Amino acid sequence: MLPALYAAALFVGAATLFLVQPLIGKLLLPLLGGPPGVWNTCMVFFQFVLLLGYLYAHHSFRRLGVHRQIVLHSGLLLAVMAFFGAAVLLTGQPMPIAASLLPEDQDYPIGPLVLLLAMAVGAPFFLLSTSSPVLQRWYAASGHRTARDPYFLYAASNAGSLVGLLGYPLLLEPALTLEQQQWVFLGGTAVYMVLAAACAVAVIRGGREAAVATDNPLPEAVPSLNRSASALPLARVARWVFLAALPSCLLLGVTTHVSTDLAPVPLLWAVPLALYLVSFILVFSRWPLALHRFFGRITPALILFVVLTLLLHAAEPFWLVVLLHLGALLGVCLICHGELALDRPPAEHLTAYYLWMSLGGMLGGVVVALLAPVLFHKLGMLEYPLALLAAAMVRPRCMTNGCVAFLEKTDLVYVLVLLGAAVALVIGVSAWWQLPAEADPGWYTTCRWLRGGLIFGLPAVGAFALARRPLRYALALAALFVAGTFDRGELGRTLHMERNFFGVVRVTLSPDGVFRRLVHGNTIHGQQRTDDPPERPRPMTYYHSKGPMGHLFHHLPPQRLRRVGIIGLGTGALAAYAQPGQQWTFFEIDPAVVRIAHDYFDFLAACRAERCDIVLGDARRQLQRRPDDAFDLLILDGFCSDAIPIHLLTREAFELYFQKLAPGGILAVHISNNHLDLPPLVARIAADIDPLLAVRYCYDIANDEQRADGKSDSQWMLLAEREQDLGPLARTPYWEKVPVTPGPIWRDNFANVLRVWKRQDD
Repeated sequence: MLPALYAAALFVGAATLFLVQPLIGKLLLPLLGGPPGVWNTCMVFFQFVLLLGYLYAHHSFRRLGVHRQIVLHSGLLLAVMAFFGAAVLLTGQPMPIAASLLPEDQDYPIGPLVLLLAMAVGAPFFLLSTSSPVLQRWYAASGHRTARDPYFLYAASNAGSLVGLLGYPLLLEPALTLEQQQWVFLGGTAVYMVLAAACAVAVIRGGREAAVATDNPLPEAVPSLNRSASALPLARVARWVFLAALPSCLLLGVTTHVSTDLAPVPLLWAVPLALYLVSFILVFSRWPLALHRFFGRITPALILFVVLTLLLHAAEPFWLVVLLHLGALLGVCLICHGELALDRPPAEHLTAYYLWMSLGGMLGGVVVALLAPVLFHKLGMLEYPLALLAAAMVRPRCMTNGCVAFLEKTDLVYVLVLLGAAVALVIGVSAWWQLPAEADPGWYTTCRWLRGGLIFGLPAVGAFALARRPLRYALALAALFVAGTFDRGELGRTLHMERNFFGVVRVTLSPDGVFRRLVHGNTIHGQQRTDDPPERPRPMTYYHSKGPMGHLFHHLPPQRLRRVGIIGLGTGALAAYAQPGQQWTFFEIDPAVVRIAHDYFDFLAACRAERCDIVLGDARRQLQRRPDDAFDLLILDGFCSDAIPIHLLTREAFELYFQKLAPGGILAVHISNNHLDLPPLVARIAADIDPLLAVRYCYDIANDEQRADGKSDSQWMLLAEREQDLGPLARTPYWEKVPVTPGPIWRDNFANVLRVWKRQDD
């Protein structure tokens, strides 16, 4: 019964711990727009608090012994109960969110975000983070026959983590509001406290002799039980830290890449984190050495395929590309965490072992979330390729017998020859084979794959021939990355790159030199023809004069649109439609986008409006400060890579938009998206607000001539209080009526992304 009690306590504590992480991320979405930086900062905060919890566990046992540590930990339980009581009394909710702490115009609002997290969940998260080392150390002192090796309980802890993480998007999020989810978190913490108290009583009653022996050790036992972490071999400790840091780096790198460049959907980061936890569950169970060797053999191949997808900027087929990234992550985690599990020390060093592992995990998070954005400010997401190169050098120790751990002269010659061949292929093929400008998407994708295979296929085969020599293999992959910098690819030559909390934005010159583009992730957010006169630039892509926005501004008289508001700046292309006497206001959350729109594009400088303002900060927070009836036309065009932040598409958000629209005003919503089916969602929200609202939809597909001129396919919707408010737009077949179909309605406290995911046949 005792192992079951401890396993249950660890399971509940870990499940609650990993429930709060997606929950707090969801609560922060309306405040910061949901870029990957939000989740990465949250991850580092959680890793830091976890490290503090492990540090507390390690030193409290060293200094106090088990009995007195139980007394101290009981005081911690009471302190957390007091935290919850104060939060509920002051705010009515278990997790108070102090939105006023967040600034409106910073490139890196990391400090205020960390302070907000500490105030909202710092105390309970610290308590829950101590559960694994504290309860396992109690169990080691319980006198039970299995107490000599309590590490099997770590699998129960990680199983709880996985259930909490996956249970949130699959069970809690679809069924409960955010307020109800907070009470579930409070309930889970309370249940954990009860189970932890029962575990403490079991140690005191059932394992009194072992506990007394631990508190009052015999002279010959003193050195082993009071040995400091520094008594462990330094090389062994450093290896623990590295093996914990590398998967953490790779986890955040994969998360950022997948949620920015492949499928920018909020909370998609739960999948990489789930695999990270699965690796712990597997290796701390009865992990066969044969499986350990198997993943040691296939992971280098998976890493090579991931390197190729990065070099080719591959995003399709979506399922295959994502599986490659996730498969490589899982393989590296199983190797590194498997090595940690095989090298676990005796129980007297348990807390030190977990402390060093936690330090490694936190250092990996700090490197990716805090240092990389500053160090690679002009280089983009360089930390992910670097983590892959480090992973290419890691092998199970049972496979490294006879492997050379250093470089020989022949290795360097081989790598340099490979680098020269790869660079020659890139330059030669790029000069000979230009991708077709604005061609049919299917043919364009085929050409891109064929061209990329010709450039990188042969060098990749040469690199994989070195896979049995880890260091040489890593250098060969590095040579591929270096060669890849000579390939302009489909987006063209980079003119400017800037990175901050909100992601990486680039200005590129198209391969044919016709367009200057703004790129976020792999998504083009606007472009300008280089041959257009600066004083009269023409709007391109989704804002083309022959597209929905051109149609809207052509059919509505300028005097009806005296005050125009736009959520999302991009290149500022919509400003090309401004007329004298009008007042235009752009709302933009990313300061880097504002700088780029001014420095690299001419739309704002050529704007003919009487006044054109740019307001920094989250659009909803800024709109709430504006007077009602402030706009005749409000355009929702805010994107994070390919996705509109969820909090801009909730019922409360649309109520705010209509509140800020003047009588007769129009709301235009840009809903182009590769993964989410948004028109039915917007139609349902409009019908729920007022069944009489006028709703129109346009799916505009560019022909070949228009694509060559810079136009892109786009989807837009128009909403107004009455049909007559749309004027001639209500009578043209260009804008269709949208039938209201059954389905979810997103709210600030309830939004299920999976219910609006596009089917494969859409």
